[in-house]
Amino acid sequence: MLRPLLPPLVTALALAAWPPFASAAEQDAVRAGVATGQYKPLASILSEVAAAHAGRVVNVESKRGPLGDLRYEIKLVDGKGNKLELLVDAATGQAIEQGSADRSQALTLAALADYLQQLKIPAHQHISDVEFEHDNQGRGVYLIKFNQSYQPGGRWVMSADTGQLLETRHASPGSGRIARVEDLLRAMAPRFSGLVLEVELEHDKHQRPYYEIELLQANGSTLELKVDAVTLELLTQKLED
Repeated sequence: MLRPLLPPLVTALALAAWPPFASAAEQDAVRAGVATGQYKPLASILSEVAAAHAGRVVNVESKRGPLGDLRYEIKLVDGKGNKLELLVDAATGQAIEQGSADRSQALTLAALADYLQQLKIPAHQHISDVEFEHDNQGRGVYLIKFNQSYQPGGRWVMSADTGQLLETRHASPGSGRIARVEDLLRAMAPRFSGLVLEVELEHDKHQRPYYEIELLQANGSTLELKVDAVTLELLTQKLED
């Protein structure tokens, strides 16, 4: 059976070798990477995707992985309306994730708290976001971002398997009174089960800080918690399919 042809939009993207919504600097980096052989041309990657998967490509986005590696998020829809998402390494053209990503490598609240405690994060630094991802070898990692006094700060990348740091970028000291993420996780661990997909520091309309936690449940649904970032009081909980 013949595979559907790529739609004109995607053909244009392929010929350009980068999605048009990428920044000018990103376009230059991709162009240089393709010229030196660091990255496969997007046209080649899309041709391989079309040959391997039924359906038409409806969207392509460029993304950077936890260690700065270039990736393409490619979405396809087949004749029955079924959707498929691929995350492809731009250097190898290999799929890192396909469909619903394997998130079994994510950690429980208590296990993640233990790993964060072992990192000995300085007292002046507040974790503002912890997100589970996969690196370019398909290994589970947590991307850890920092705030100081609610200002943008540093970023760390931690292995979900060993707890070891893979990359660190530091920022200047600051101050604040929000609870540390380690304490948040330990406070919630006796009450809630599941694997931690993301922890994010947010602010409500009155600029009061709160943490939003996303937990993967055993049945595949996600439980979202909102917790006061100062008192660790549970504000809301919502279960989503």
